Amino acid sequence: MPTAGRCVVRDNGKVGMLTSAKPAAYNAQGQCPACCVTLTQSWTFTDQGFIAGGQNGALRSYANPASVAASPWIILNGGLGLRLNWENDGNCRNYNQNTQRATATAQISVPVNMVMTVGWSGLGERQDANFELMSLRVDGVLVGSAHAPGGGLGCASMGPVVSSPPPPQTRLLTAGLHSLTIDATTNDQLYHFGAYYQFTLSFAQA
Repeated sequence: MPTAGRCVVRDNGKVGMLTSAKPAAYNAQGQCPACCVTLTQSWTFTDQGFIAGGQNGALRSYANPASVAASPWIILNGGLGLRLNWENDGNCRNYNQNTQRATATAQISVPVNMVMTVGWSGLGERQDANFELMSLRVDGVLVGSAHAPGGGLGCASMGPVVSSPPPPQTRLLTAGLHSLTIDATTNDQLYHFGAYYQFTLSFAQA
């Protein structure tokens, strides 16, 4: 019989959680305990304007960041977290002369009503505020957005992004299928180096 313990993420993307929100271990047959809430997460990603993988800025779409060269996306915590690393800019670091854009979409299926908590953080340029933009939507409804701190400081080191509203944010997911969409862009090719966004998801039974 499976027992509560370290979360086991199988190839089919299933993540086991007890109704107490503690992670649950699957057994050898891939079965979750009767008291387990199964979250089926299916991520899809795009990136455009990146060059580190030799793609010369071309648009790429994929389900697994490991399947493409130098994806800016990193899956964390078995799909309960993501990180997006922007490539360094074209002026301060003389690297990428393109505007970069990236998206991530998750299909989340919950068998019972659950509360999803979404958190995010990041670093962006300290020259102008309307850059390193991010928007996050659940079922098409805007949950939060963020942008670079700006400040007219040119090639100064990055600063924490400014969010509206501040994270974390919670949403009630009724039993069934839901979507979470992240859309982000540098919005130009300037003043960003070591910039990123990072996201976390957690679930509790409603």
